[in-house]
Amino acid sequence: MFDEWIPMPRYKLRKHLIRKILQTESIENRTCLEIGYGAGDMLLMYAKMGLKVDGYDFSPIAYQYAKTRITKNIRLFEHEDDIQENFYDYLFAFEVIEHIQEDEKALQRFGNYLKVNGRIILSVPSHMSKWGNNDICTGHYRRYEKNELKKKLYATNFNFIYLWNYGFPVCLALDMMLHRSCKKNLEVNRKTQREELSKVSGVKRKKTIFNQLVSSDVVLFPFYVLQSFFLNRDLGSGYLVLAEKSK
Repeated sequence: MFDEWIPMPRYKLRKHLIRKILQTESIENRTCLEIGYGAGDMLLMYAKMGLKVDGYDFSPIAYQYAKTRITKNIRLFEHEDDIQENFYDYLFAFEVIEHIQEDEKALQRFGNYLKVNGRIILSVPSHMSKWGNNDICTGHYRRYEKNELKKKLYATNFNFIYLWNYGFPVCLALDMMLHRSCKKNLEVNRKTQREELSKVSGVKRKKTIFNQLVSSDVVLFPFYVLQSFFLNRDLGSGYLVLAEKSK
């Protein structure tokens, strides 16, 4: 399984925007924690940008895989109890809380790891109207609406700064393809616990020629530019949020 992960288009479109956000922040030598790091690729980016990096993923598969590619300057926690509270300047959680049944409790817990005025950057799939086979196959409990997400952030002591709806238009077409491709495995996945599906969702990818082609920067560059014109239009299939801990 460990040689199957490749960055998919949605991931790379999101990563492009996360880098853009961090480039506007004063992050040199600041502390950060990523929860749900999957294959660990983002951890390497944070370290390269000058952050002091820790990571935790509840999936043993992700932990074992990330250990094979993480540098000595990045600390990985095997157990969430090892995370220090009130310690981090930044917390990142990308495509995480939709896998958690009690998502507000998770957001509250994330806030406990941040210093006062620490910042959280998170992403979630958007619009329940876009719910499909891929959501089931990857262990989602829900997709989010904009106002719902804002309310949950306010309820867990985060001051909302801004929210982008990313991935338009290419992710809409790719989502339809993912829903179709998951259809044949739907009955198998319905019988599998969401937790087990979630453990492999951030690591396992099929390394097909098509996936490698559509994930190349050459192919995606026009879409990096194009999505920037629609970030505030609520047309894409994922939300990217920046918020600050209030107390």
